[in-house]
Amino acid sequence: MPRTREQLTSLPGVGRKTANVVLGNAFATPAITVDTHVGRLSRRLGWTEHKDPLKVEKDIASLWDPTRWTDGCHRLIEHGRAVCHAR
Repeated sequence: MPRTREQLTSLPGVGRKTANVVLGNAFATPAITVDTHVGRLSRRLGWTEHKDPLKVEKDIASLWDPTRWTDGCHRLIEHGRAVCHAR
């Protein structure tokens, strides 16, 4: 199994988001997964003004300690699904 973002994204159908999910969950490698919920909540919380996932990822990375990246994204996704819906 590939263990780096570069190796993972070289596989057909695997983009940065999927690679970050695998890195964070399978290998406990700090990674920020920007889905619709993470992007939306990050904008609402004032952490970013961007819609581009890579820019959102970079903004979050500058604010959060890497030890919080994977779990923090899981929490944002849960909150976005359950509580803070799209307007």
